[in-house]
Amino acid sequence: MTAASEIIKEEGAIKFTLEAVAQRARISKGGLLYHFPSKEALVRGMVEEWENNYFNSFETLVNKDNKEIGKWNRAYIHSTISNLENKNKKISSALMAAMFINPKLLEEFQYKYNNLVEKLMNDGIEPVKVSIARLALDGLWFSEIFGFSPLDKQTQKKVFDELFKMIREE
Repeated sequence: MTAASEIIKEEGAIKFTLEAVAQRARISKGGLLYHFPSKEALVRGMVEEWENNYFNSFETLVNKDNKEIGKWNRAYIHSTISNLENKNKKISSALMAAMFINPKLLEEFQYKYNNLVEKLMNDGIEPVKVSIARLALDGLWFSEIFGFSPLDKQTQKKVFDELFKMIREE
């Protein structure tokens, strides 16, 4: 899956073939097909891995937070910070591949994301502030992942600080 992510990120989804993945991973195509019988199965695996890591990170952060109000929103901000610090390119690769191969592969993520947004909105913070913070974080994430005029680290930190202030208990 790492080899697939690298190919998609470096060369684009059009160059994403099972042959290229096997070659990059230094395994036989047969070995790859044993684990992933099709390109769609490989993309499904990428999406599932990313989805599980993404939502498990939220659960971990929420469970560690001892304040009841705003815990989901704080977890969302911390998770975004972590993803950006780690330059998690697997996420963007999985998204691009799924959109290119079969957008239905994102349905489970969409369902879980909608549930997450519901938790954010019912977290004891004013819903408009939650929406502004969520949309700012999503925009920041897309800007970084796709290189659309990303913020420098100092400005990025200031944005995160303001978002934490915005969702603070009143």
